[in-house]
Amino acid sequence: MAQDVGTLTLYREKSLFFDGAHPGPDLEPFARLAIRSNRIVCPLSADGRVRQLVVRGHNIPTTLRLAGRLIDAFKADRMALDRDSAMDWTTLYDAVLSDYDRGFVPNTWLAAYVDGERRFSSRVLEPSLDLLEAEVKGNEISEPLLKRLAPKLVDVRQTRLRHDSRAAVVMNESSDGVRCAVIERRRGKDAAFSFHVQNPPKKRMRMSVALAMAADLFEMQNLYALAERLARALAAATTTHQPEVSLDHVEAINTRNLQLSALIKGFHDSHNVRYRPAAPAYLPVGIRT
Repeated sequence: MAQDVGTLTLYREKSLFFDGAHPGPDLEPFARLAIRSNRIVCPLSADGRVRQLVVRGHNIPTTLRLAGRLIDAFKADRMALDRDSAMDWTTLYDAVLSDYDRGFVPNTWLAAYVDGERRFSSRVLEPSLDLLEAEVKGNEISEPLLKRLAPKLVDVRQTRLRHDSRAAVVMNESSDGVRCAVIERRRGKDAAFSFHVQNPPKKRMRMSVALAMAADLFEMQNLYALAERLARALAAATTTHQPEVSLDHVEAINTRNLQLSALIKGFHDSHNVRYRPAAPAYLPVGIRT
């Protein structure tokens, strides 16, 4: 029987727990517990059974890439995500990291859960993450749910909670391809666009390929914003105040941008891609949309 994938949703999530009334406006340093990550939920069905795959991660691009590889593994073998499978998680994790990630994003981490059970984490996690995923089993995380679970998650006398969850990617298969809505954060504001990738002749578009494309777009936008900040810092530098950035970092950003440009251009050369309402302004030069 074919393995199918339902609608995928990646959320930016931040949950802050306080003991008593929370201060403001900079809340996070005062939180007794902060649960902060990107979280993609992937319903996977086979043989009449739906399994909930959840991937959590430090940044959106690597979270999307690992989710795509796990979807491919599940489609190839519906037992691949079982607890006793022979999945080589370390190799899989290493494969989704770029040289830039390894060299300049030291806080990168990823974790995967199936039906609330952790299958992998690239580092030691806060116990609260495992408790939370075991409770929700791939379902949506809401403020009322967090309030109910608070006594299990954090030891405080009087819980006050601030929960923020925003969709960043929503992707699903359609009859003629894969559709993806992208909601980015630009200068503190949301900016949205969507793209549709048409099925190749006599084939179905793999969702993992579209997820990799979304990851590349997110990473390019992130590096574009980072390059802008570094340029401002370098312009404001004086002989007595130097920005905390190395020339190696600047060179690594340029190299990674060239890699992403080649990947995105190659994707558009190989697939029929349409954007609504318009393509993002940071697409590499020469791409027709």
